[in-house]
Amino acid sequence: MKAAQKLKNYILSEKLGESLQAVVYKAYLKEQPELPLILKQLKFLSGWADLSRYLRQKIERLKVLRDKRSCTPLAMESDLERHFIVQPWFAGNTLDAWSEGQKKLALADFFSIACSMADILRVVHEAGIVHGGIKPHNILVQAETLSVCLTDFITPLDIRDISHFIYDSGFVRGTLAYTSPEQTGRINHRVDFTTDLYSLGVVFYELLTGRLPFLSTDPLELIHSHLAEIEPVAHECNPSVPSQISEIIAKLLSKSPERRYQSAGGLLADLLRCRDEYLATNAIIPFQLGLLDSTKRIIFISKMVGRKAEADLILDEYLQVTQGAFLSVFVSGLSGIGKTRLIQELQKPLVEHRGYFTSGKMRALAVSEDVRSSSLPDVPTFREAGFPDVVTTNWFGFSTVAALPPDLAKRWESEIGTALKSEQVMAAFAKIGVRPGALGPEGYTSLIKGELARWKEVIAAANIKAD
Repeated sequence: MKAAQKLKNYILSEKLGESLQAVVYKAYLKEQPELPLILKQLKFLSGWADLSRYLRQKIERLKVLRDKRSCTPLAMESDLERHFIVQPWFAGNTLDAWSEGQKKLALADFFSIACSMADILRVVHEAGIVHGGIKPHNILVQAETLSVCLTDFITPLDIRDISHFIYDSGFVRGTLAYTSPEQTGRINHRVDFTTDLYSLGVVFYELLTGRLPFLSTDPLELIHSHLAEIEPVAHECNPSVPSQISEIIAKLLSKSPERRYQSAGGLLADLLRCRDEYLATNAIIPFQLGLLDSTKRIIFISKMVGRKAEADLILDEYLQVTQGAFLSVFVSGLSGIGKTRLIQELQKPLVEHRGYFTSGKMRALAVSEDVRSSSLPDVPTFREAGFPDVVTTNWFGFSTVAALPPDLAKRWESEIGTALKSEQVMAAFAKIGVRPGALGPEGYTSLIKGELARWKEVIAAANIKAD
């Protein structure tokens, strides 16, 4: 390989795969050619200083895991312009590749893999770590022994922050299909251990039925399915699946995190009981799930309380918008009173109607330069345009437009450009005391177009299908 000669300390022997985030190689240390390793070369290196600090902290945190079934990173290294994560080698196939080679999955094999995965997650979660990316491609299986290893504990990207990849088919099929409702950022619930259990439920479902519980090439439709739709019952898709296993999977796939298993240990206990009964009698007697499920964590209920009237008002206004009306709703209140949580009630109907959600931050106008520089990051596009006192995060909006299909992206660019040229926009800013400066509407429009063009280049460079 040509790349092998460019690394000082490693020999790259084989390219194993490629995704949106990285290229993965099998490699050897030049000084230890008998010891195979995995090298994961990172692609997205903008803001590398902050990213490398985050990755090194994550790698250090993962050192608390000493279970050999967890393939955690050994180190992060750089070689000239290349930055890569070094991981131990595991001689196995990905779970999806292994299952494709099975004519029919034996339930005994399912129990072996399922119990191993539940036990691995038990150890991982007890160490205080959320994997956040449970999917068949990150589960390695040795065909001869059915030994299992969980890999890819670290990724430079957060699912909630990569709206500009949302239309990539590899991302939709390989990642979004296994994403929990809270990982979509569409519900107000933090990502915790139950996220891994939801994703594991999707893996179990696909392993037993040969299909995903929710499948669509449209990312917005798929997100809506994770948020609001109930999956077909597993044993109805495959009659050979015991109904008790279907119930376990249904519990794992609960939309509300508090209704799922709260610990991998509780899941493991139920799986072991099912396995033992099935191997002994070829049947499973129904029993109450979660009898041994417990957690030391405080469980926060994600349901909003006491704001039904306000939520109904917002939803009613939104439904009018879907029918062609143009409306604005202003939500006011003290900091921490629950404005953001209220607005998030829009997320499910928004996805259902194929809408887009853009968010940002804005602070009071009269803020000293000392406070400004220490509290919020600078956003050059607005500052250069003569809006020094209006600071907002616009990257989400730019990345969403730049990643749309070409026809929609062109339409949105035209609409945005037309709106920004309007003197009414400048007049509106002037009313609140913000001076547009010397650039004027045309100059501001050119800055926006330049920002969109920059995002297009980023997206085009990253438009690589996952293997």
